[in-house]
Amino acid sequence: MKTLKEAYKDYFTVGAAVAAHWLDEASECVKQNFSTLTAENEMKYMGVHNHSYKRPDFRGLKPGERPEPPEITSRERFVHPSLETDAAPGLKIYNFARSNGILMRGHTLSWHGSYPWGIFEQLTPEELEANTIEHYELVSRTFPGCYCWDVVNEAASDKREDFYLRRTPYLDKFGDDYLIKLYRLARKYFPDAKLCCNDYNEFVPHKRDRILRIVNELKAEGLVDVIGCQCHVNVHLLDKKDGFDEIKRSYDLYAETGLKLHITEMDVNCVDWERRDEEITPEAVKNVAEVYSRLFEIFRQYKGVIENVTLWGVSNKHSWLNSFKLRGRTVKNQPLLFDDDYQPTEAFYRVTEF
Repeated sequence: MKTLKEAYKDYFTVGAAVAAHWLDEASECVKQNFSTLTAENEMKYMGVHNHSYKRPDFRGLKPGERPEPPEITSRERFVHPSLETDAAPGLKIYNFARSNGILMRGHTLSWHGSYPWGIFEQLTPEELEANTIEHYELVSRTFPGCYCWDVVNEAASDKREDFYLRRTPYLDKFGDDYLIKLYRLARKYFPDAKLCCNDYNEFVPHKRDRILRIVNELKAEGLVDVIGCQCHVNVHLLDKKDGFDEIKRSYDLYAETGLKLHITEMDVNCVDWERRDEEITPEAVKNVAEVYSRLFEIFRQYKGVIENVTLWGVSNKHSWLNSFKLRGRTVKNQPLLFDDDYQPTEAFYRVTEF
């Protein structure tokens, strides 16, 4: 039986996102199958600077409602994030990769989903700039050998009627050209790394147009090397008439930029969020393997354009999809290539035996 990285050695590198708290139990499977790693949360802002900060409770709020922003009792610790740093979880993953000859993808330098909610909104532009510079500099010293970095994660807006950039404190404080500012910082502090623009729903036409606008603006300044396509899909992709054709059209359009592609966060969800399903059916589980097979067939067709395919997890046991968007409930999702005991699933065999 071929391992993943053996099966795809002539096509692209194969990676996985891992978490420090379960890396030990996954270590043998990881070493056998993956040639790149991504830290699931440990290299994000809040993974490195937790600030003893507790995120507000959003449950029970009506659509559009937001909790009151927290009071800043010690401004200095947010302006200077290196005052509260714990990089040990990230270093566990980073050192594991280095010691086993595995390449490390850095994820992520700036992301609206991993800063202390309600805090950056209260900083002045000068304070947020000081925070960002200090964070980038510290990360560059702590994890110096990452071959690629997701710089600003999920920068494109989803809303059809909205501005093409997502509304975040970076946009509000730094202005419409904030991406140029942050990617220039990344180029300064990570001169040897490839810089990636990473986003989701990258196959949705209006979102794809916005991603293309962003990467072309960055490319014109020499500030981006890779387009990151997250590839969080669900089994109901099989029900969409032109679903796989739209994916191929997306890769064609992205390839026209001259940039390389990374598939950065792939999994196949058994729950359709749009239909608000909350149960996992046997049919959905059965279809996971078919979706993987068809997508990897497409990936192989883009040999030379796609450089890396990363799965968002290793074992179904620890997938984020077991609880995400389920209002506190947990389901037994099966979106990955290895089961709870790190044994290959049917999807694994479908993508390695071609």
